[in-house]
Amino acid sequence: MVRLFEQKKDCCGCLACKNVCPKQAVTVKPDENGFIYPQINEELCIECGLCNKVCDFKKVTVDGNIPLYTYAAINKDKSVLENSASGGAFGALANFVFNRGGVVFGCAYDDKMYPKHVCIDNLAYLEKIQGSKYVQSDIDDTYIQAENYLKNGKWVLFTGTPCQIAGLKAYLRKDYDRLITIDLICHGVPSVSFFKGYIRYLEGKYKGEIINFKFRDKSKGWGLISEVVYKKHSKILNRVIYPVESYYYTYFLNGDIYRESCYECKYAGKVRVGDFTIGDYWGVEKVHPEINTKNGVSVLLVNSQKGSMIAGELANYLYLIESSFEQAKIYNAQLNSPVKKSLNREAIFKTWREGGYRAVAKEYYKANKWKIIFARVKRLIPNPVKKYLKKMIKRG
Repeated sequence: MVRLFEQKKDCCGCLACKNVCPKQAVTVKPDENGFIYPQINEELCIECGLCNKVCDFKKVTVDGNIPLYTYAAINKDKSVLENSASGGAFGALANFVFNRGGVVFGCAYDDKMYPKHVCIDNLAYLEKIQGSKYVQSDIDDTYIQAENYLKNGKWVLFTGTPCQIAGLKAYLRKDYDRLITIDLICHGVPSVSFFKGYIRYLEGKYKGEIINFKFRDKSKGWGLISEVVYKKHSKILNRVIYPVESYYYTYFLNGDIYRESCYECKYAGKVRVGDFTIGDYWGVEKVHPEINTKNGVSVLLVNSQKGSMIAGELANYLYLIESSFEQAKIYNAQLNSPVKKSLNREAIFKTWREGGYRAVAKEYYKANKWKIIFARVKRLIPNPVKKYLKKMIKRG
């Protein structure tokens, strides 16, 4: 009998095992908290061992590189920049590949708001896979799709969490000159089921059908504000949601609802598995005060020789400001180490298991009522008044 893992913390859900199985004997099933785990159908299994051989998460050390160069990056195309969570570095690399007739893989929502990896071959579809999605995407068979494109000589850009990129490379078992990989600076991933519960909560709150959810809306500038887009009585409406007013977002930012493996993630560090690493350049205004940060700034780590060769052409798409890894990691904790397991995690999931998303929402809003009211009042105060009050407080 083949065993894929001993404990839940030993499986990151990258699904390399599922993609590599020649008999489709590996299926996935959600656990009690909604996280998917691979299972083996013993009737189909031929015990070839490929599933365990491609499991990168079992390795003691990370097969990756220390960043060669670090940049603060801002996309020159305003439309690409506006639809990006930060500075649009991903959009630039996608453009590079599209201009060479290639394809791009990334996470998108389907028509049921289910997050899954998809393949696009045209800049017109880029918006679908732009923007942060703070939930574990379903890889499905995209490793197989990527391999087929590569074997046919196509350029392929594959973006995902570090464990997904490690899973892809382990599945391929060889490098391809035309494969470009981007690993994201990842906090950790909540389950799809928990996310879908939040979507149902919003549909009940706004009495409409959710058709899009942007974790990072820029209508009020670069930051952590979300936007929900929904259909109500044939009208398309949208609402801005602040982090403190969202139980899902708050629990995500606090590290309360991640997968077990995320708390011991070996990819959260300096050694990177992708040709590039991208994310928000938090704190950039402190280390690069000369940069206009209003519309977002990406941190771009160039990790491989292949990445270094491509980076030379990215100046056609990006404003690139030289920086350093030591500066970038100050406000990006996941470049140092994984998040610590929250003391609240089990209590939150216990509430979810027993009462569903409604119980989680009720408990959160009851506990944070005054914090939410204070945040709303604070937003009503004009910025000049806030600055004046801060000065008065400092003076004592």
